[in-house]
Amino acid sequence: MKKLFSLLFAAGIATGAFATDKDKIVSIRQTEAKKVAVSYAAVPQGTVIVKITDSEDRLVMRDKINKEEAFAKRYDLNALPEGTYQVEVLDESGVLRTASFDTFVAEAPAVFSRVSKMSDNKYRLLVSNLEAKEVLVSIFDGDHLIHTEKIDNPQGLHKIYDIAKPSGNITFKVSTGSGFESYVTSL
Repeated sequence: MKKLFSLLFAAGIATGAFATDKDKIVSIRQTEAKKVAVSYAAVPQGTVIVKITDSEDRLVMRDKINKEEAFAKRYDLNALPEGTYQVEVLDESGVLRTASFDTFVAEAPAVFSRVSKMSDNKYRLLVSNLEAKEVLVSIFDGDHLIHTEKIDNPQGLHKIYDIAKPSGNITFKVSTGSGFESYVTSL
């Protein structure tokens, strides 16, 4: 009986470690109101399928990807009506990750932000902020938050970030106290 519990415990740990690895491999981010980026940070084992469904679970887009290397792909949903959509990434083993997002277009933001990759580890962040007094910049390596910085009076902010040994796709999140929030990536 003791061996059975030990075996079940070991299987549980192995399953938990496997699930964590899957979480690190696939990333789904809404980069703009009607744009989504899907990244796969490892070599896929077979075909990867990206499915996008609407709030009534109707399939609106299906993408079959056959790659022999890590990849990132953007999906532009401007042709679809505003609403709530779900993105599902799966492979031969099943569902790897899902994410839901809204495509409602808000009023034009008072903040403009853009990031560009300068080299392997250097990224340039540009922020133009007309109204807010402070901006919060959060940097993600895949799904992991690696840096947060509050910038006072960021009108015309131009800053270069050197990120040591990134392991996934680097994404910047720019937000203000007035409720503006945007994910910016250099894909």
